[in-house]
Amino acid sequence: MIGDQQASWVWSGVPHPSGNYVAIGCEDGTLAYYQIIFNTVHGLFKERYAFRENMTDIIIQHLITEQKVRIKCRDLIKKIAIYKHRLAVQLPERIIIYELYSNDSNDMHYRAKEKIMQRIECSLLVVCSDHLVICQDKKLQSMTFEGSRDKEWNFTSFIRYIKNAGGPPGREALILGLKNGQVWEVHLDNLHPLLKVKINNPIRCLDLTWSREKLAVVDDSGICQVFNAQDGSLLYQEPDVNSVAFNIHYEDMIAFSGNNSLSIKVSNFSPFRQKVVGFVVGLSGSKAFCLNGQTMSILELPLSAPMYQYIDRKMYREAYRIACLGVTNGDWEELGNAALENLELEVARLAFIKLQNYPYLELIEELKEKQKKGETNRESLIGDVLAQQGKLKEAARLYQKAGQAHKALTMYTDLRMFDLAQEYLDANDNTTLIRQKADWAKNINEHKAAAEMYLSIGDTKAVIDIYAEKVGPNNSWNWEENWIELKHLTAAEIYRRLGDSASILTLHVEAREWSEAFKLVENQPKFKALVYVPYAHWLAENDEFVQAQKAFYKAGRPDEAFNVLQQLTENAVSEYRFNDAGYYYWILSRQCLDLAKDNVENQAFHLKEFEKNEQLATIYYAYHSLHRYLEEPFTSFLPEALFNIARFLMSQTSSGCFPKGISQFSILYCLSKQARKLGANKLAKQLLDKIQNLKVPQKFQEQVEIATVSIRARNFNDPEELLPMCYRCSTYNSLSAMNDACTNCGQRFVYSFVTFEILPLVEFVLEDGISDIEAVRLIETPIKKKNEDGKETIELTTQTLELDGNFEGEYDPFTLQIGDHEEGSEKSVPLTIGRQGLLSMDNSSVLIAKWNKPLRYRFYRNLLPDLQVTICYFCFKVFHIDDYELQILQKVIVLL
Repeated sequence: MIGDQQASWVWSGVPHPSGNYVAIGCEDGTLAYYQIIFNTVHGLFKERYAFRENMTDIIIQHLITEQKVRIKCRDLIKKIAIYKHRLAVQLPERIIIYELYSNDSNDMHYRAKEKIMQRIECSLLVVCSDHLVICQDKKLQSMTFEGSRDKEWNFTSFIRYIKNAGGPPGREALILGLKNGQVWEVHLDNLHPLLKVKINNPIRCLDLTWSREKLAVVDDSGICQVFNAQDGSLLYQEPDVNSVAFNIHYEDMIAFSGNNSLSIKVSNFSPFRQKVVGFVVGLSGSKAFCLNGQTMSILELPLSAPMYQYIDRKMYREAYRIACLGVTNGDWEELGNAALENLELEVARLAFIKLQNYPYLELIEELKEKQKKGETNRESLIGDVLAQQGKLKEAARLYQKAGQAHKALTMYTDLRMFDLAQEYLDANDNTTLIRQKADWAKNINEHKAAAEMYLSIGDTKAVIDIYAEKVGPNNSWNWEENWIELKHLTAAEIYRRLGDSASILTLHVEAREWSEAFKLVENQPKFKALVYVPYAHWLAENDEFVQAQKAFYKAGRPDEAFNVLQQLTENAVSEYRFNDAGYYYWILSRQCLDLAKDNVENQAFHLKEFEKNEQLATIYYAYHSLHRYLEEPFTSFLPEALFNIARFLMSQTSSGCFPKGISQFSILYCLSKQARKLGANKLAKQLLDKIQNLKVPQKFQEQVEIATVSIRARNFNDPEELLPMCYRCSTYNSLSAMNDACTNCGQRFVYSFVTFEILPLVEFVLEDGISDIEAVRLIETPIKKKNEDGKETIELTTQTLELDGNFEGEYDPFTLQIGDHEEGSEKSVPLTIGRQGLLSMDNSSVLIAKWNKPLRYRFYRNLLPDLQVTICYFCFKVFHIDDYELQILQKVIVLL
């Protein structure tokens, strides 16, 4: 930060709201405007990037998965170093060492491991597995995490750059770039450094491949030199470079930046460039990490160019390694075809495995078998490849060159290209060719043409077989088939003239002419059952159960439709397809709602069934995510989301009645596991005590026993940030209270149906006499406008202007009622809002679930308008808008 001193007292200072600037005013009338400059404090190791934010916070970002985690240090952060599972942070009076919770490469949860309570001045900071390395000008020191000095190295010039080259814990290697142009290698278990190379200019940055075979050095003149790290020989150099990085997955690929461009070079090939602003600091597969100021950007590189460079030189194995870093399916296909045409069968096999191209994989296996049997004629084998690719003329020419013209003949005859096959016929092959043409004509039901060709070669027996087959007692010749079709059309015309629509429909149904039958039913809906019932049975016979269920419903057979859907639901549960089960129950609930609208006598029963199926759909939908978490190795949900889902399921099954397929152990185990991760130790212990009374599956017994023992060593409390808060009465509910309503006021919680986080929504009902449509109109009505002279109020029937200078605020009946509740009541007293209250609401903060009759609309007020919430207008579930948009992009939702 730049400092300055004024001639008189500074009386006022104001920061710029959107930049690092501050304005000050002095006693003598002086105004000054300063720019505050902060150094970039950051660290990078492979795909993990850590940087300072707001001077006291650390953001660790996984550049591949784009996960981020924040660590609040509450003190000025001076240096950051990151390596594998370690993170070192230097504060003014201490250094804190963090470590990852687990060895998972995607884990982003850090915890403090050690604190070195020393004030240390250093220019560079490096962290290793068991040591901390401190650089100050020309001196390099290593110390243990307990704070004791271990080793010290002194150099004759300033150390400008340090690269952690990795190695066994406690014996890592560091590559140092000095101002005098020397590059040294230092091992933490050896006091004697090793000089690698010496250049003429000060070193700006450097990088080393993970095998330590190549060393890239960039000096202050902008020259990038790549050396053999074993003998120090120069391999090549590039001008106008300010930063360099080797690919951590492919050591022959290097990226260097300079002159607002990024260059990618592979082996000794010419580099390809693209416009990029910033410095390249890392290269992982097909992703380049570029730093521009304090912003780290991830650039997806097109690696097709280096792959084709290898293909042009017939280096297919190297091209395959490039393709594995990330190329398009079209590039994979080009690699596979090029390798196959050059009989590089293993590379071709791997390429087509990636594309899942089974015909080519079968061809490769056939070629391998031929090579094993001694068929090594190159032209013949390549001809097989070209034939598979559809290059028939080239394949035939290679077959003929290899002296295997019969293969060209077989190829053309198999493809029914008899005219082209004529070119490769011998004198004895003409009869064979005609016979093959006749067989083909017979197979495509051209029996007359087949009979003529058989007669041309004198095969009278084949002709007799054709006539016997087509004119025999069990079959009919073409004219008989035409007569049967004509008879069907005539019968339909007779029924049409008689006006017998039922008989016409019966003809169409028997002939499985469903489209014709549906056209007739559109004009005569009374015959729906005559068509849709057999159509539904036909669909069920062909395993189209969902369509069969809809057909039964259209036929007016809801009982059979319910039976089909109920069977589908039971099958889905038995096969652990809980998402499908939830969808089927959702369909059942909507059909119950339709029946309640049409059947007034049994309306109460149908509404009860609607609520039951709606709840089951919700339970199975939520349980699907929990089941996948327990059964699959990876999950996209964060621990907070899994915690919320499990707690929601606990509240829905708190009565002790678990639907079929829903495991109480799975819910309790998942909730206890996430509770331990999030520090809710009290809840975790209570849940583990409950699990002891259940039958624990064999594969979870060890985890449950370890968790039960380890939880006793933790504090018996739950963190406040996990406690569910009621947005109506602002009461924090206990985690052990497994219900979906506030224990203080009885207000039911409203959940976001992705992460199941409690939303700041409070439901309210309408006063008697207010219809749903009128309420929507009142909410959408602009209610108040203010001007300088007073307060203007616009209502449905009146418009008034109040000229009272003492007006203090707007009247909001909703806010006045929100705290009106009886503490400790089990039942929530609903907020009842009248017309004046509806007029006073901002329509952007109100969500409306517009249920179909006989249900009423449901109204929700968002108490935190800055938190954007949306509602699905099909299922009427509520979501965080970001979660909702992400789900829409990820899934194709078909509403039937």
